[in-house]
Amino acid sequence: MPGLDRRALLGLALSGGVLAGCSGTDDPEPAATTATPTPTATSTATATATATGAPDAETDPTFVPTGLSAAQRTVYRYGDHYRQVSDLWLPTVGRRDAFVVVVHGGGWEPGYDRRDINDLVGDLVARGYPVLNVDYRGYGDGGGWPTTFTDTATAVDLAADAAAQHSLPLDRVCIAGHSAGGHLAMWAASRRTLPAGAPGADPEVTPALAASLSGVLHPSVAYGEDANVVGLFGGSPAEVDDRFALGDPSRRAPYGIPLWAGAGTADEVVPYSQTEFFVDTVTAAGDTVEEQLVDGADHVAGKEPDGPIVPLFRVWLEGRLA
Repeated sequence: MPGLDRRALLGLALSGGVLAGCSGTDDPEPAATTATPTPTATSTATATATATGAPDAETDPTFVPTGLSAAQRTVYRYGDHYRQVSDLWLPTVGRRDAFVVVVHGGGWEPGYDRRDINDLVGDLVARGYPVLNVDYRGYGDGGGWPTTFTDTATAVDLAADAAAQHSLPLDRVCIAGHSAGGHLAMWAASRRTLPAGAPGADPEVTPALAASLSGVLHPSVAYGEDANVVGLFGGSPAEVDDRFALGDPSRRAPYGIPLWAGAGTADEVVPYSQTEFFVDTVTAAGDTVEEQLVDGADHVAGKEPDGPIVPLFRVWLEGRLA
């Protein structure tokens, strides 16, 4: 990478809890529940929120990405919370022989949901990709350890139902995510290597590709003091290292599938050293990974369709799934 030492920011987050800037909660309380409800599907936007004060995704237009219509959505529900949903968005014309699963970011917090990545969803669907936009409960609102992970696993596995119902290629799935969603996307891509009984083990869907856009890819080291990571895992690596061993993407290699990892060198939310460490680790384990570090790009650029990072991801995606 031009002009910067690839190790220069490896410990940057240790000095300030980078993701804590996304959180307004100092002492999060992860939920204890581990139940995973049975998924159901509806052919149109019928996901009515049941959580107190939650938005109604059926009537709230902000749940529809710009350029798309609710008629393009099929809702797959796996629980009563409004975030226990995967929304399938289908192109109206020119559907590609591929299937993309996306995971939103927002520091795993309860204040963010699948709308956070709507711009990327709309862009991919407009380019002919069927997209499953998965959601999950954040810590402090039914999520945390292990339920944010089991929610994500169940939401991703709904791709199998979507593929069967809409004749989508389950053998040509790319899973991708931004920020905290980059963490969960890469973790989900590694589920087949989880030990029996671990949260998310025995996946129904194994992606052909996985990508991180400005993702949190090594929480064990760089985020030990970060309130969001502690909220997600229910403790620091020193306290619950067994959980980090299962839930840290850098500790799940090898993946055995092609990977892509992009980040900006001006990212002040998730330092690009997270991406560097992950790339070095999975490469050493024998994985094939394309790394794209973009000079001057910030954190939000990782999910902006017209920004400097996403087009690089699209080129890689099309090259792999052309």
